[in-house]
Amino acid sequence: MAYEHSCRKAGAEGCGWTARAGSEEELKSKVIEHARRKHGVTNMTDTIYNYLRDTAKR
Repeated sequence: MAYEHSCRKAGAEGCGWTARAGSEEELKSKVIEHARRKHGVTNMTDTIYNYLRDTAKR
């Protein structure tokens, strides 16, 4: 199953970043790295990640 996350779909309208991955774990890794580098999120809590996961396309 393929996974896709879009910052814009998750509410960050000024960010056009999109990630695609073959597994949820791969997507999680990509999202965490992007959130840290581009959005200054230094602590990805379960609440934040669950929201981002729920907005991802499967």
